[in-house]
Amino acid sequence: MLQLKEKNYLQHNLQLHYEEIKSFKKKSSFLKSSCYSQIKTELNHILNGLEWDNTLSAKNESTKEIRIVSWNIERGKQLDGIVNYFRENPELSKADVVLVIECDNGMGRTSNRNVARELAESIGMNYCFAPSYLVLGKGALGETNHTDENTTSLHGTAILSKFPIGFAKSVDVPPVKEVFHSSEKRLGCKKGLIAQIQLGNKTIGLGAIHVDLSSDAIDRAEQLNAVINEIPATDIQLIGGDFNCSTFNLRTKWGLFKQIVQKYFTVGFNGAIENYMTPEKIFDKPMFDALLNKGFDFNSFNNREKGTIYFDINDLLHSEKTKKFVPPFFMRYLERKLRPWNGCVPLKIDWFAGKGGLVIKSDTIERPTHQNSLLSDHNPIYIDLKLN
Repeated sequence: MLQLKEKNYLQHNLQLHYEEIKSFKKKSSFLKSSCYSQIKTELNHILNGLEWDNTLSAKNESTKEIRIVSWNIERGKQLDGIVNYFRENPELSKADVVLVIECDNGMGRTSNRNVARELAESIGMNYCFAPSYLVLGKGALGETNHTDENTTSLHGTAILSKFPIGFAKSVDVPPVKEVFHSSEKRLGCKKGLIAQIQLGNKTIGLGAIHVDLSSDAIDRAEQLNAVINEIPATDIQLIGGDFNCSTFNLRTKWGLFKQIVQKYFTVGFNGAIENYMTPEKIFDKPMFDALLNKGFDFNSFNNREKGTIYFDINDLLHSEKTKKFVPPFFMRYLERKLRPWNGCVPLKIDWFAGKGGLVIKSDTIERPTHQNSLLSDHNPIYIDLKLN
C-alpha cells in the first residue's frame, strides 16, 4: 500500500484528446492508435492513481468507539445538500469515517466539482479518492441534459476520515463488460479502495466497494473477494459500500427475462420481492458465502428492516430504465402486481461486513432530503463500532 503524506491531487491534460478518443468505435482500434501511444503513460498514471489530502483533520487521540458511514451519493449531484445534511443530521454529524460511493471529479453533470475533496473540506475530514473511470460522455440515462463539458472527467470511490489515513491503495476488480462500448463511454474499470487508519493502539483496515451493476451472482462474489483479499491484517477489518445485490443480472434483456421466469417458478412474485431484502438466502448467496468464508459478519453490521434503495414504478426515471429491459405488456403486468406496495418496493443493496470490534448500533437513514430535495437514490447506512 502507498503511504499517504500530506496531499496529492490528480491533474491531467487528457481533455485535449477526449474528442479523438470518442471517435473510436472499438477499444481495440483505440489501443492500436497513435493517440493511445501518445497518452497511455498519462492515462495509466491517472486511472491507477490516488488523490488525497491528509491535512484537513488532525484528530489522532485514542477513542473507544467510532461511527462509520457508507453512502452512495449518486455522483454528488446534490453536493451542497449532502454537505448540509452531514452538518445538520444528528446521526451523520457524528461520523468519524465515511465510505463515499459514486464520486465525480470534473464531470459536467455535477458542475465539474471535485466531489470528494469538497465534501471532505466542508465537513473537516481527510480523504482519499480512487478513480475507476475516465468518462468520455455527459453521463448515463437521465444525466445528459446539461451543457457543461467535462474537465477532469473522473468517477470513482472515496474514503473520508477524521483520523489520518496512513496507507491506501486502489484495487482492480474482475470486469464484467467493456465500458468503452457501453452507452456511457468510458476508459478504466471498477475499482475498490483500501485504506488503513490508526486509532490509538488499534489499526482499522477499510475496504470501499461499488460492485458492477451488470454483474451476476458469481461476478459479485468475485468482485467482493478481490477487495476483501487486499484489506490488511489489522485489528479490525471492515468492508462496505454498494454491493448491487439486486438478485438480478442486468447485462442483457434476454438474460433478465430468463431470471424473471426462474423467479416466477421458484419463489413467485411475492417471494422475489421478499428476497430483495434478503439477497443472501438464494439469489446472491455466493457473495455472502464469500464474506462468511473470510470470517466477516454481516448480520450484526446492518439494519435488516430497512431498504437502502427503492424500485419505484411511479418514478419517471425508474420507469424509463425498466422499459429499456422489458416489453410493454410486462410493464403493465408489473404495475398491476406492485399495487399492494403502491408501486414501490425496498431493496437492501448497501452493506457493511467486518470482523473485530463490537457493533453497538447499525442503522439506515431513509430518504434523506434537504430543502425538500432527495439527496441521492440510495440511503446512507452507518454503524457504531466499539474498539475492543
